[in-house]
Parts: sequence; structure tokens; C-alpha cells
Amino acid sequence: MLDLIVRNITNRKLRTGLTVFGIALGIFAVIVMGGMSEHFNMTFDRSLSLTADKIRVMPEGGIFGVALKETKVRDVKKVPGVHDAFGMLQVPLDQEKLMMFGGDIVIGIPPEKQKIAMKDTKLKQGRFLVKGDGFRTVVGSNIAREFRLNAGDELQIKSKRVYRSSSITHVKNFTVVGVLEYTGTFFDNAVQVPLDKAQDFYDKGDDVSFILAVPETGVDTEDLARRIELSVEKVTTFSPEALRKQVEQSLVIFSMITISAAALAAIIGSLSVMNTMLMSVSERTKEFGLMKAMGAETRDILFMTMGEAALMGLLGGIFGLAAGWVFVYFLNAYLLEQGTVLFDITPRLVIISVSFAIILGVLSGTYPAYRASKKSPMEALRYG
Repeated sequence: MLDLIVRNITNRKLRTGLTVFGIALGIFAVIVMGGMSEHFNMTFDRSLSLTADKIRVMPEGGIFGVALKETKVRDVKKVPGVHDAFGMLQVPLDQEKLMMFGGDIVIGIPPEKQKIAMKDTKLKQGRFLVKGDGFRTVVGSNIAREFRLNAGDELQIKSKRVYRSSSITHVKNFTVVGVLEYTGTFFDNAVQVPLDKAQDFYDKGDDVSFILAVPETGVDTEDLARRIELSVEKVTTFSPEALRKQVEQSLVIFSMITISAAALAAIIGSLSVMNTMLMSVSERTKEFGLMKAMGAETRDILFMTMGEAALMGLLGGIFGLAAGWVFVYFLNAYLLEQGTVLFDITPRLVIISVSFAIILGVLSGTYPAYRASKKSPMEALRYG
């Protein structure tokens, strides 16, 4: 049966090629869009794992641009069950751009809390920040690659301050004292500086973007998060589990949007399979009649026709996967020079993409196969 299926496909090279191309184009879109979705999922997951033992304290309502006063850190520390707490300031490295996924950021952090905030993270070069550091910075691996930095180099950072109707740009060189190893998290795109220097440089007063609260050993983080929210005014808390659920919900929506767009392209490609198979069935009616007259059963013709559609789907899936992998590889290589990566081709994505291509091929060939199998030998032999 397999040799017959292969021969039937190869006998119509142009039509088969165009059909496989249609499926491949759809799977290419699935790989590219799915690769982006996989990357964000993995980045968020790794980033959350670094703070998995801490409670995040945010401004009430979480409104963009709203900050917390650093005095809130003392209030959080007073809550029973809190072992430690510290504030962090987060701003875009490029003040001309909005802070988007994968964007470079500046993180102001108390130097003595850096190791606590980034548990198990190692340095590729230099050292972590220490108390008393002035305009010093520890940079992520992507930042180091983007700006070609090593320990001892200087990184120019700009801040923009608005005065009345005009803005003034301030520039300051920060000395790189450490370069982090690759973590697969947002810290790879972060420039970490002492919190007080960041507040002064960006004219933030005593504002922080959020507070990380470290629970005492054995304390239930869900219960402690609720107690912090009740004890400290105008804050919203996220326990590690609550933050993970919220991020996962956001990522589900993002994944649905990206994958739906890619799936639509693949489904459009499957229509070309159906069209090809319908035309093939129409042209081969007499052939099917001869097969039935020679003893072939209905299921034989059904399996053969669906097998042809499945094989075209498989070929389209393989070619689409290969093209998508090559595209993502070179685009990631280019983006890496800019200090970021946007795609991850995971085994799960490969399996889903190829399976999707085969299923589309089978489904697209079902109706044509049904039509072919239903023709009686006499009716088919009279055709044409």
C-alpha cells in the first residue's frame, strides 16, 4: 500500500509540490509564532523561579507609572512572618522606548540584597555589587553581548527628566564590575545598579517599583501575603503561586493569539490538500473502478487516498519545520547581537507542529477519500 501511495504522489509532481508548499507555509508560521510563545513561557518560568520564595508587593491597583515609597519597606518588615524586605526600582534602559517583552532594563537594587534577589545565579566575570558602590553596575549576559562589555568597561546610561514643557537628558558612565552568566530570565537584559544611585539618576526620590518580601522559614506564603496586604496601606501583594497563576493566564492569552494566527495559516494550507485530493479523485475515477473490479475493497481505496493526504501533510510539516528552524536560527543570531532572543524551538513545539500537519492532511483527505470509496465499479468504469 505504501509503495502505491508514494507512486501516486510522485506521478503528479507539480500538484503535489504546490500542495506540500501550502502545508509547509502554514507549519512555518506555526514554528515561528509558536517559537515566540515558547520563548516567553520559558523566560517567565525561569524568572519566576528566581523569586519563587519571595512575596511581591506592588502599588495598589497596579496602575502603570504608580510607584511605592521606600518607607513602605519598613512597614512590610514589621509584619509578623516577614524575615526581610527590600525595594527595587525598574526603568527602561532606553528612555525613548516603552518597556516591552525582551527590552533592556535598569534595575536599582540595594547592593547587599543582590545575591538574595538572584538566588543560585553565578557570575561569568567580576563580582556582585557591594554596599558603598557608587556608579557601578552588574550586567546581564545579553547586555554584555549587545554592548560588548567586560568587567572594567564603562556603560553609558541616559535618563530623561521633564521640566515644564521641555526635557533634559542626563548621561552618566557606570563601571561594569560584574557580568552574569546566562540565566534565560529577564536578568539577562538587566543593568543592575545601586538603588540609591538609580533613584538619584532618574530623579525618583525615594520611589521603588515594587518590594520583595522574604518570608521566615516555615511561614505559609499565601497567608503572609494576605497579612501584608491587610497591614500595609495601598499595596497589592502576590504570593509566588498567585504571581505564577497571573503570569500563566496572561501567557495563555498571548499564546492563543500567536498560535491562532499560525494555525489559521496552516488550515488555509490544508485547503490546498483538500482541493488537490478532490481533483485527484475526479481524475482517477476510472482507476478506482478498475481497482474495485480487480477485488480492491472500499477500505483499501479509503486508506490509500487518506494515506496520500497524510503523506503530503507529513512532507509539508517536515519542510515547514526545517524552514522555520532555519529562519528562527538566523533571526535569533541577529537579535543576539542586539542583546535579545525572541524564539525557542522546543521538542514539544516540534512534535505539535508535525502532528498538526499530519492531522490536517488526514482531515483534508477524508471527504475526497470518502467520495472515491463510494463509487461502484460499474459507475466508475463508465466515467470518462
